[in-house]
Amino acid sequence: MSAGKLKNIMPKRPRYHERLPKELSDQLTAIYQRLKEIPYINKQEMGKWQERFCYSPEPEREAAIWEWLANEYEKRTADMDDQGEKNRIFKRLLTESVDYEPLGVRKLPE
Repeated sequence: MSAGKLKNIMPKRPRYHERLPKELSDQLTAIYQRLKEIPYINKQEMGKWQERFCYSPEPEREAAIWEWLANEYEKRTADMDDQGEKNRIFKRLLTESVDYEPLGVRKLPE
């Protein structure tokens, strides 16, 4: 089944927040700027990336996870020039932060 057809049968996610608080929006803007060299991030416009957080019942928690991702990414790639390796590190960090439960992210890795 194609992704388009699958999208049509998937239930729509509820939008929990019409708009994010300014403080949270500013935090997400800073995180986006820190991670914008990563294709997973920069293929999305910042506004669209932030809008995804409106669909989370706990956007502050999601932002804390992304803050952790940005901190770890910067620590682990500080002396690195190879963007391919940096991308692999980000993917590993993203995997560490996600639990494959129906509700998504469960806890930050130790």
